[in-house]
Amino acid sequence: MKKALLFDFGGTLDTDGIHWSEKFYEVYNEFHIPVSKDNFREAFVYSEQTIANIIKPDFNLKQTMKTQIKYQLEYLLNKFNLTKSFTMILDQMTEYCYRSVNQNVKTSREVLDKLASKYLLGVVSNFYGNVDTVLEELSLKKYFTSIVDSAVVGIRKPEPGIFELALNELSVKPNEAVMIGDSYENDIKPAKSLGCYTIWIVGKGWNNPADAKDADSMIKSIREIPDTLNKIV
Repeated sequence: MKKALLFDFGGTLDTDGIHWSEKFYEVYNEFHIPVSKDNFREAFVYSEQTIANIIKPDFNLKQTMKTQIKYQLEYLLNKFNLTKSFTMILDQMTEYCYRSVNQNVKTSREVLDKLASKYLLGVVSNFYGNVDTVLEELSLKKYFTSIVDSAVVGIRKPEPGIFELALNELSVKPNEAVMIGDSYENDIKPAKSLGCYTIWIVGKGWNNPADAKDADSMIKSIREIPDTLNKIV
């Protein structure tokens, strides 16, 4: 019997299966910023590496996204000669992202409301040390008994140890838990290796795996989670 559900945060609870590289690139297209996807992916990686030492535990979601976009634009400006004028719409780009997340999170709250009375819930996230702050801001924190932020614990997915921390906090065995996430490599494979049941949200990811044998169930939206769980429990 399944007793606990572990959720990824970024790309799962906030964007319902869309990796943040894809979400940000969507924003660049929306604002007609002339950058190729390959060049943007370089900027995304640069930003993620840079902001790890910049974002503080009290940064809210809007501050976090603004910081991410700021350093993406910095990279594109310096390496690919992006027109400097695009830095003037940083606040508008951030607001676009923020609205999108808040819309998706409405669905997340509805789903978590259905699940919270039946299961122990946890979050396992590769984040920046402020996932606790962000979950509180989005009215999601109240659902979770365990919140594991990679920057806080010093272990990043796909290391199995980060999942074990959550399982221990929830006092459940791997075979009593379900891992739900959008990243096959970071969420599904390592959780499956521990013995968890896995539900992969198949959306717009960073890359496509060669196979999906470690995904016990595949869904297109977090809306499908309650029905999927009913079939396996």
